[in-house]
Amino acid sequence: MNLPVFMDVMYVKPDGFLTPAMQDYNDNLNQTLRAGLSDDGWTLPQVTATELVAIEPSMPNGTMWYETTNDEVVVKVAGALRKVTTTAYP
Repeated sequence: MNLPVFMDVMYVKPDGFLTPAMQDYNDNLNQTLRAGLSDDGWTLPQVTATELVAIEPSMPNGTMWYETTNDEVVVKVAGALRKVTTTAYP
């Protein structure tokens, strides 16, 4: 989830309402959070196999991705990538 970076700008106008920059920041933050988190479940970040190889070394154990090249859910466990079995549900 790519959260917007906080901006060091005036937060509120003299009338007490948010400045346009902070309105935009809060709108972007809310949209990002809604896209990844909901009452219906979490959305995993989608990456290709190539992208996963590039980002995996910097990610902590427990990080999960939906790898689109092979349509697999991948989790980093004890420093290694492990794919989640994809047997039919239920």
